[in-house]
Amino acid sequence: MYIIGTAGPNIKEKSSIKGIIDNGVNVLRFNFAHGSEDEFLEFLKFTKDIDKNVKIVLDLSGTKIRVSNRFDYIYKIYEREEVYFCGEDKYESIKSSFNNKKLIPLNIKDELLHLKKYKEISIKDNTMNFRIIGKKDSAIKTITIKGGIIRKGKGCNIKNLDRSKFDLSENDKKAILWGIENQVDIICQSFVEEINDIKKIKEFLSKNSITEYKPTIWGKIETLKGVNNIKGIIKEVDGIVIGRGDLIPETSIEDTPIYEQIVMDEVLKEGNKDLIIATHIFNSMKNGKRASIAEVECVYNFIKAGVTGFLLAGETSIGKTPLKTVKFLKSLIDKYIN
Repeated sequence: MYIIGTAGPNIKEKSSIKGIIDNGVNVLRFNFAHGSEDEFLEFLKFTKDIDKNVKIVLDLSGTKIRVSNRFDYIYKIYEREEVYFCGEDKYESIKSSFNNKKLIPLNIKDELLHLKKYKEISIKDNTMNFRIIGKKDSAIKTITIKGGIIRKGKGCNIKNLDRSKFDLSENDKKAILWGIENQVDIICQSFVEEINDIKKIKEFLSKNSITEYKPTIWGKIETLKGVNNIKGIIKEVDGIVIGRGDLIPETSIEDTPIYEQIVMDEVLKEGNKDLIIATHIFNSMKNGKRASIAEVECVYNFIKAGVTGFLLAGETSIGKTPLKTVKFLKSLIDKYIN
């Protein structure tokens, strides 16, 4: 059973990495959306010094939408406030016309925001929500349903966004090259929606690997299109990660258990594929509280259903009790696995 811990601000020193490994982590996750190659190289060396058997998973960004790095402000957004969104390619040319209005560039081409009539934009794991009400000077006009802090790099979700025109990003290519150089064990692609998303990874690996390096390939399912295409996707990968942190805002919290079951059923039919449950494992413990009965029941039910691992994201990277959380998850697995 995989217990995957995510490196981050709270797990970056050799002592803290050793702590989560000693308490049960057998895979360390490097999320290349956050952190530098130099940092990850140092983490990798620490990990292998501690236990050479701990695997490294390189988690790619895929087509994850974020507030553009060209955005240099920090905005506090209030309920009912008007906020505007645009593609980063339009940002410089139109921002002067918005004066005191709040304009947020996203890390996609502006045309992608106008291909469909989208209803809502959410930010930061669905904790901030903006209802689309129109357009102004090529920007998308929204009204704030639930506010918060916006700064560059924050993750965004737009339901039913057309990702068919996205190619393998330069950031993902750089990350894969780093993975090849350092022989990571697992490469996980995010926002997998169709077979071609995985084939692009395999083709890039084939073209850039001098040796017979063949990492395990996982595909992360985080959209309805990915769910609907799971039968084909599972044939191309070694395992599936159900990324609930994005699946919820990309669909709905009510439908997420239904989609989880659809994906799980198809993966388990194969019989020889990894099946990982990611994010929202122990949100209570991330915030310094005791685990809830609902969280414990979820872990129990997933284990009995046949999953092969759990991915702790914020619980270890930024959580208040990373070591305690890992230890608790390990204890539950040991109790429920038989």
